[in-house]
Amino acid sequence: MKKRWIWLLLIFILQACEDPFHQKLPDSNISKTPPETHLQFFFEPDTTLYPGDTWIINGDTVTLTDTFVLGLDTTVSRKILHWWGDDPDGEVIAYYYQWSWMPEKRFTVKEMDTFYLPLKSAFDLYTFKVWAMDNDSLIDPTPAIASFPVINSPPSIEWKLNTLPPVFGSANVTHLSFSHHSFFWDVSDLDGLETITEILWALDDTSSWSMLPGDARSILLKELSPGYHRFYVKAKDVAGAESGVISFPDSLDDQHPNLWLVKEQVGDILIVNDYSGDQLNFTHQNFYKSVMTELVGENGFSVWEIGAGRTNVHNSIPYATEDIELNLSYFSKVFWFTYRGANSVSEAALALTRFVADGGILFMNNAMKAEIVPDTSWTFTQIDSVYSFSATGRLFNNTKINAFWNETDLDTSLQLSLSSNIADRLWAIIPGAASKLRYQLEDGSLNSSDYIGTPPVMIETQIKHGKTFYFSLPLYN
Repeated sequence: MKKRWIWLLLIFILQACEDPFHQKLPDSNISKTPPETHLQFFFEPDTTLYPGDTWIINGDTVTLTDTFVLGLDTTVSRKILHWWGDDPDGEVIAYYYQWSWMPEKRFTVKEMDTFYLPLKSAFDLYTFKVWAMDNDSLIDPTPAIASFPVINSPPSIEWKLNTLPPVFGSANVTHLSFSHHSFFWDVSDLDGLETITEILWALDDTSSWSMLPGDARSILLKELSPGYHRFYVKAKDVAGAESGVISFPDSLDDQHPNLWLVKEQVGDILIVNDYSGDQLNFTHQNFYKSVMTELVGENGFSVWEIGAGRTNVHNSIPYATEDIELNLSYFSKVFWFTYRGANSVSEAALALTRFVADGGILFMNNAMKAEIVPDTSWTFTQIDSVYSFSATGRLFNNTKINAFWNETDLDTSLQLSLSSNIADRLWAIIPGAASKLRYQLEDGSLNSSDYIGTPPVMIETQIKHGKTFYFSLPLYN
């Protein structure tokens, strides 16, 4: 009975009270919280003192015994900034940012960017603000802020690597060109290449400068007058700061020729001496010049000497194909000769192709030894294949070279023979489909030279409006 009254009492109490297990929570009076914004960037201190430097502080001069970093005085105009936001009751979905020169905020979902500050003077102060926005469209009322004192860094300029002719030994040598010349340079600026607005250049006289766009990296000078010249170039940025001036030639530069002479092109024929071994005594060149003088007179041709290695390297093949093309374009006929060693035929191949295709006549006397193989991919001629036709390279005086011009009388009158012995292993040239055989050695059984059969040594190739004659024996012999 007692237990029954206890149960009844408990039921009464529970019914009279609120549900102790499912009590109603009080209404929240907490509002949505906006996000907070953070900003991060990296910099290198631009004022650093080293042992032995002096520093004036509070009127006292202190001599430092250790390295001392003063901190951020000025920075460059290129800024890489990172930012992020924290939201205690939601998530950050976007940002607004604004530089001090911007009329209004800009929206972004990115959390980093690279900025190029618009330099207008040598020094200026720029402030950056960024606001985070959360998924309730609440914006941080106190943006992250950073100010940057910016000093303009002047641009720098230097010659593009390997574009100027080199020297071997003394720089007191003369670089030669016809009435044109290309120059190439590289520029840099800590504030970004976008801040370089002008490239200024001058020829001979720096009292007056000509302007190129800020992104120009080369120039081709044409119609140069005969004589000695000097080319100057410098860069200028948006704030008016200028780089140092570089020039060619430069008497203080021991890596490049100290003189540049423009030669006037003469006549309609060009002799190209691409045999640097001949450019000490000029035995081969003088022989060809004497032949050409008999044919067209001494004012009927010009000579272009291409150096290499240790000989005349300051007149090596030009860096720019366009310079090579222009060298050829002044003439309608080109006689290009090499012998034995390395040459510049491959570097000039594209220019040679264009010269012939435009109607030029090219006689390529490329007498290369067996170690240097003619390139069957050259497009200024068409060679199917090549082979070294003599194991010893011994070709003796009076060996006949038979002509194939499809006319008996012409073949007879144009038959050639060696005037001296040759002791180099040279190449036989198998003509390609578009080429015609013009000369081959007589059968080896008819002489005492060391070869078998009838090696072809000259072919003719028609290329659009012009022709190439490719001869693999030295005409000098």
